[in-house]
Amino acid sequence: MQNYRLATDENGSPFVLNSKGSIDFGYITEEMNLPPAPIRIAEGNESYGFAHIFKNHSVQLAECGFTDVLSFVEYVAMNFTSIKEGHNESYLLEVNSYRNHTLFVALSKGSEYWKIISGGVFRLKYSRNKKKVYSVPAFRMPEPVFQAKVPASGEIQQDSTEASGNSL
Repeated sequence: MQNYRLATDENGSPFVLNSKGSIDFGYITEEMNLPPAPIRIAEGNESYGFAHIFKNHSVQLAECGFTDVLSFVEYVAMNFTSIKEGHNESYLLEVNSYRNHTLFVALSKGSEYWKIISGGVFRLKYSRNKKKVYSVPAFRMPEPVFQAKVPASGEIQQDSTEASGNSL
């Protein structure tokens, strides 16, 4: 068995393993109008990767029903419904829902894999004007990430997440 912990990204940061013990979280295929390659996330630092998402978005992800950053990354990498152009040769992998569950990816040097730079949950209007590169057929839409709890009488609270800003 290959020791995936020895595999590192182009910056020397070890890749994070998914829940099945692999460094590949998903795939971008030829049909998606981009170079085909696996989707991977490195431990990274405060600027990119797992550490960046954990530091900047873990509370937001928990508020949206994700148990941890790993479950969010796996969910989006395996279920994205659209790909849109980002900035500086990056792309947005989105699971379209009441908000966009988004991973920001860029092709690695040498085009060996798609590296996850960042991710989070954003308002639908955040990427509305970005050019769509790919959209999955409607029959392949993902299951919801979690079942919303129906509040018992007396538990209803006003949602304060609709205030302002792009993310939660």
